[in-house]
Amino acid sequence: MSGTYLAHIRVSFKPGVHDPESETIDRALNRLGFDQIASLTSGKFFDIQIQAESVGAARQLASNMCEKLLANPVIETYSVEIVD
Repeated sequence: MSGTYLAHIRVSFKPGVHDPESETIDRALNRLGFDQIASLTSGKFFDIQIQAESVGAARQLASNMCEKLLANPVIETYSVEIVD
């Protein structure tokens, strides 16, 4: 059965990859008095409506998008959640 599925895609740096944006945000939050932060990472979030035959097909399309454009698999990881 064909349908439209919402893909929630989260892209973030792999552990050990330098993340200057997160470091800047962490310092700023500490200056604002939020000194309870144990760790902080930043990333990208995409919501994509996908026309597909099934949830599995939608997940595969979203993963292909990540591999080809949305994420750099050398330094980033990604996760895909399909909401129907």
